[in-house]
Amino acid sequence: MRRWLFLIVLSILAPSWVCGRALLLISIDGLRPAYVLQADEHGLKIPHLRGILSEGAHASGVRGVLPTVTYPSHTTIVTGVWPAKHGIYSNLTFDPLGKNFEGWYWYSEDIAVPTLWEAAAKAGLTVGSVSWPVTVGAKGIRYNVPEYWRASKSPDDLKLLRVVSTPGLVAEMAQEAGPYILDLDEAIPGDWARTRYAVWILRHGNPQFMTLHLAALDHLQHATGPFSPESGRTLEQIDGMLGQLEEAARADDPDYAICVVSDHGFSSIDHSLNLMSAFVGEGLITLGQGGGFRGAPLVLDWKAFPKVDGGSAAILLRDPKDDATRAKVDRLLRRLAADPANGIARILDRTAIAAMGGNPGAEFWVDMQLNFSVVNTAGEQVTTTKGGTHGYSPSHPEMLASFFMVGPEVGKGFSLGEIDMRSIAPTLSRYLGFPFPSADLKPLALAGTR
Repeated sequence: MRRWLFLIVLSILAPSWVCGRALLLISIDGLRPAYVLQADEHGLKIPHLRGILSEGAHASGVRGVLPTVTYPSHTTIVTGVWPAKHGIYSNLTFDPLGKNFEGWYWYSEDIAVPTLWEAAAKAGLTVGSVSWPVTVGAKGIRYNVPEYWRASKSPDDLKLLRVVSTPGLVAEMAQEAGPYILDLDEAIPGDWARTRYAVWILRHGNPQFMTLHLAALDHLQHATGPFSPESGRTLEQIDGMLGQLEEAARADDPDYAICVVSDHGFSSIDHSLNLMSAFVGEGLITLGQGGGFRGAPLVLDWKAFPKVDGGSAAILLRDPKDDATRAKVDRLLRRLAADPANGIARILDRTAIAAMGGNPGAEFWVDMQLNFSVVNTAGEQVTTTKGGTHGYSPSHPEMLASFFMVGPEVGKGFSLGEIDMRSIAPTLSRYLGFPFPSADLKPLALAGTR
């Protein structure tokens, strides 16, 4: 009798997965919805993405976060809150003096709210992840290969990856999946490697919730712009990866759901505004002789600093109570914005920043016109450039991200319209059958009428 009572109590207290569903969440970095929704117009051969579009639900666009860059966006996707709450404000940490040597927000301990991985694991699901941002040390992920590097092209970075991944996992997978590729310039081969590792986990680990980040499209769009021939060919390769992932996920479970998202859109650029030179000229930043890490300007001291993120820049004060510096920065930004040659779309104040959930430490935010990026160099104030970027305010339609999902009880050809990125996490948690009350918004209905 005591044994039976013990088993009953244990079954009540232990987490249980009762829904029976499984889901693979794939992020294609920089995927604008039009790549899929208007595939014919762009001459794209992407049968797997088009199959998800026709057989499942999709958004016409996903309104993202401030700034529309990779790490804050990916963290919002798995937390359901804005950067102001989850604490991942940018790709790189704020480091005006260069002491962190271009360190990124790699470490999950910096996420200030619960994640889907933690909630899924507590509900009894097996969780896997390959190259998802901010997953070093992430709780709840049984099979974890984080996105992490320090030198990118150094063999020692593979040693680092083995250390920060699930113990022994990378070495075991490499025997079947081949070497992992960390070199950021090896964009397409790198995504193929990530795909092979994700396929291994799907086949051998049988996760009920799996996340994967593919970065090649973002890389090619930075170099050649959105919808370029090179970007189109890259997406066609990624579509082939998607086919292999679908096959692996559904090998033992034909009902395995697939959700494809992106973190932001993209814009072509032809000019850059150098805010560093303007701030140095006003005595707000003091530079030393020579260069800093990887040729960046050597900053000795600062009163106000532009934290650059592609198409925008957060302006932070060293002393938030320094009213004189605040007023000086305000005058400088207004003067720069008044000259159309500088390409500034608008200056956001604290109220506007808070309304978009951006970094609460930012005093101002410079949002550029879509053909302009922001840089911090020691050169001229405005220069010509080419390629593409993102990082603007999420209010620009070109920054809309993607959402496509197929699986049991997901409406065929069902359009969700434009959605908020914060709604993705609660939608996926409800689909998988576990609670996620920390998200800002309610789950979306994936079937029905609109």
